[in-house]
Amino acid sequence: MTLDPERLRRLLGGRDTERLRRRLRERLSRGGADTLTLTRSAPEERAAVERLLGRSPRSGSSLRVSLSEIDATLARAGIAPGLREALEALDGPIRDRFAEQEAEAQRWQGLYDSVRDRSDRLGLAAWLDELAARGLLKRLARGNPDAAATLLEQSLAVLERLPDPGLNRSTLAARCLGDAHGLDPGQPVAALVRRALYRHWRGGIGDDRPDERTIWAHAGILVGGDITSTVLVYQLPVQKDAPGSQMLRIQNQAGEPAYLTLRQLLRHPPQWDCQGREIFVCENPTVVAEATERLGTRCAPLVSTCGRPGAAVWQLLEQLRDAGARLRYRADFDWAGLSIMNSVLERFEARPWRMDTATLHRHAQTPGPPLEGRGVPTTWDHGLGPALASRGTALHEEQLLEDLLADLAAREQ
Repeated sequence: MTLDPERLRRLLGGRDTERLRRRLRERLSRGGADTLTLTRSAPEERAAVERLLGRSPRSGSSLRVSLSEIDATLARAGIAPGLREALEALDGPIRDRFAEQEAEAQRWQGLYDSVRDRSDRLGLAAWLDELAARGLLKRLARGNPDAAATLLEQSLAVLERLPDPGLNRSTLAARCLGDAHGLDPGQPVAALVRRALYRHWRGGIGDDRPDERTIWAHAGILVGGDITSTVLVYQLPVQKDAPGSQMLRIQNQAGEPAYLTLRQLLRHPPQWDCQGREIFVCENPTVVAEATERLGTRCAPLVSTCGRPGAAVWQLLEQLRDAGARLRYRADFDWAGLSIMNSVLERFEARPWRMDTATLHRHAQTPGPPLEGRGVPTTWDHGLGPALASRGTALHEEQLLEDLLADLAAREQ
């Protein structure tokens, strides 16, 4: 069927029906219900529809039209093959937004599919799925699939180089991206790689509030030299002839604790001798100080996180776990301490060390400062959180010293 331009212009082509045509074009472009309602319609709009559809004049300010009815009427009257053809003849082509969206979705899916094998080899299938589901890559690329393909390729190039123990982040960026600052905070590739390391690469980190050093240290990468991130240790068993173990062996023999930096742990890691051995981990350095004074070299292997674990702590615990150690972990009985425990137990197969409801009840009469912050559920002892909330005050490790020292003295050396 051919168009009748003259009749079409008389019925729908004037300025009086411009809003009606625009709304009809939008509905055809985006899809939706067959019925279209125009509120506060002008008399001219109502008159045009009445002439086209053969309706009798109606009062009121709302105008309801059926797209399928207009379509059939135009064809039956020989004015146009249909509504779409009529509107395109008057105002130009109508975009098929649904088809455009479908094509764009397929293009993005093709982008993810093109690197699926590489992400699977890295154990990062869940990371790729998360990027697709949450739109992080799309946002970083500002909706441009070509830019997204570049970011994804660069991110995978970085991840395929990991781990690289002791390498500086700037050197990694220069080698993989040709830009020493390409992995600095705020850079799009850095955001994608950090997300992979934090949540997915080799099991993720576990800590729900990791700092920058902790995230990169998970893959052996140093940030700014990393001599400020430290972990306090005492009597950790090492193999005697390993170069990275010599300092610790001397400290153990002298009965002195030692601070290990993240740089040491990554560049010159001790060769741990702890297969099947219990390693005790506490939060407060006071426990280490008292164990040193009162137990000397008879103390079981002991680590202090000195508060919430930082990059050096996470790296050490990972090395000890990989060396076959059996970790026993504890923290203060407060909301921060319970949060730390959740993070550690999520990442490692550690056992709580006097960090349970029974211990809290045994010290029910021991005073403590008021609890601060929000309550935290406890994954390893579901009654501990409510018991601590009912108590209303914290119980710090220093208040459990006698119990803790007894545990440390009772273990075979």
